[in-house]
Amino acid sequence: MNDLFPSCLRLEEVVCCLCGSKRSVPFLAAPDRTHHVPGIFTLRRCEFCGLIYLNPRPSSNSFSVIYPEDYGPYQAPPNPTTLHTDWRRLCAFIARIQPHPGQLLDVGSGSGAFLRAMRLLLPQWSVTGIEPDARAVRLARRSDARVIHATLETAPLDGAAWDAITLWNVLEHLPDPLAALRRLRQLLKPGGVIYLTIPLCDSWDARLYGSYWCGWELPRHFYAFDRLSLGRLLDAAGLIAYRSACLVGIEYHFTESLRLMINANIRRFAARRLSTALTFSRPFRLLIRPYLWTAARMKRCTALTIAARAA
Repeated sequence: MNDLFPSCLRLEEVVCCLCGSKRSVPFLAAPDRTHHVPGIFTLRRCEFCGLIYLNPRPSSNSFSVIYPEDYGPYQAPPNPTTLHTDWRRLCAFIARIQPHPGQLLDVGSGSGAFLRAMRLLLPQWSVTGIEPDARAVRLARRSDARVIHATLETAPLDGAAWDAITLWNVLEHLPDPLAALRRLRQLLKPGGVIYLTIPLCDSWDARLYGSYWCGWELPRHFYAFDRLSLGRLLDAAGLIAYRSACLVGIEYHFTESLRLMINANIRRFAARRLSTALTFSRPFRLLIRPYLWTAARMKRCTALTIAARAA
């Protein structure tokens, strides 16, 4: 174990999940800027297919280290009586593409925020979640959400039973996203749709902020997709993307990346606190609105939401 990493964090060497090649070159090295797991983590680009992946990466028995108790998706909503705009937009996206309700499976459902939004906004749908974290499952079940406590690999899911499957900011966390998509494709009913929201490292935000871009989120993100590698992944899984839009985190990802840059480079506490406060101010939000509007229209925000079906 490298002395730069805590003894409880176990790393493993991996190969490219898309083409199986062992040959890769360093792409980016950065710390955990959000939860401050000690160490410098390295993304590498496959020399054969161009996929960017974390190597070495935390092994499965280290997930409790890289997903701490205050990890955002595992928390109860701050205001359980309201729905975040992002969930409203995602529900509306599903309703436009699939106006006839059916069975929906939410992979990586966290504390159940999206499941709750579906029950409130699209109550005709029958929704089920899969979540490996026991803490998040307990929170989700408090609001009567139907959640399977399992990983995608261990969940008892057989047969083509689902009209829609959602993975909101999940694919980049999975050890083998190609195997996951292939299995999910088999679980779809004929005409079913897989929905993904995923950060793309060729977004304008990523190019602007470089190593401070919040979409890297090392070491929890095992993969950093761009449009080309994501297209190759979907093709290898037998899927084709036919609808896409920037729907979620449009302002958040931009300003969060800026805050990560501020925290890393401004040493004086007072100056850092003032600079961070300005990123939440109304004048600043108005200033960046043209950029955000243009990026969303051109589908170049940090996160892209995609609807994919069997090819």
